[in-house]
Amino acid sequence: MPFDFRVLALGVVFCTLWSSAFTVGKFAIQSAPPIWFLCIRFGLAFFLIWAILGFMKRGLPKNSADRWTGIWLGALNNAAYLGLCFTAFKTTSASMVGMIASLMPLATVALAWPVLGEKPTLRKIAGLALGTAGAWYILSGRLEPGATIDDPFGFALAGIGTVCLAIGTVLYRKRGTHADALGMNAIQSGAASAILLPVAFLLEDPGLIIFDFNLLWTLAYTAVVMTMGAFFLWFLLIRAAGAGSASAFHFLNPGISMLIAWIVLSEPIGARDILGLLPVAIGILLVNWPARTSAAKA
Repeated sequence: MPFDFRVLALGVVFCTLWSSAFTVGKFAIQSAPPIWFLCIRFGLAFFLIWAILGFMKRGLPKNSADRWTGIWLGALNNAAYLGLCFTAFKTTSASMVGMIASLMPLATVALAWPVLGEKPTLRKIAGLALGTAGAWYILSGRLEPGATIDDPFGFALAGIGTVCLAIGTVLYRKRGTHADALGMNAIQSGAASAILLPVAFLLEDPGLIIFDFNLLWTLAYTAVVMTMGAFFLWFLLIRAAGAGSASAFHFLNPGISMLIAWIVLSEPIGARDILGLLPVAIGILLVNWPARTSAAKA
């Protein structure tokens, strides 16, 4: 079977948008505490998507099971994953958070086999192994003596959040792909804002929010480009490629996020980082190259 370049293009565009959020997040927490920022962001995204649905004469999913799926997606994909990652931004570099998030496919493939019946082929296993090796090669270089030291607690927060995203990916593949992606995104955003609001009041001071241009542009970017755009592409990618193959694109995130952070934030990037991206790229191709069917063999 020929390689599906539409899936590849969709995955690369998604990863570019997704990776940019790690750098934008570093700007966002300069104007607002991370949980408060996300609470406002997801609330804004919910009302924007709701207005778009109304203009298109569509609504939120009416099936109660679909609504509950959207609520769980909001808790896992938005509140937990992004809440923990944005909190990690306070003490951890954008490129390191992106690196940890890139390891999400390991958890996704492990869950997709028993839950979805997506049994990994030897080629997929080899691709995941290469991607993991490349990601960890870059990570180990960042942790060597003399390298820039990030906060280990920030690593832990980003790691827990990444596992939550993997669970949300499998959940959407199992229970949400039949539903309207835009409607599911609206419920996901609204649920995340509602979940994060009491957490923000409990853990952060709303008086620290600075209503400046930096807050406005980061809110606009994350609410429109990320919440409305990137998550919509993510749902389409899961539909087209499956949970395991779609999640493998996250192996591209460390390279793209490092490049963006280097250009915008002047975060260092070395030859070891670039070398580690080679097995990552090969792993992406192996995981997403379709297997031959019996019909194709005939």
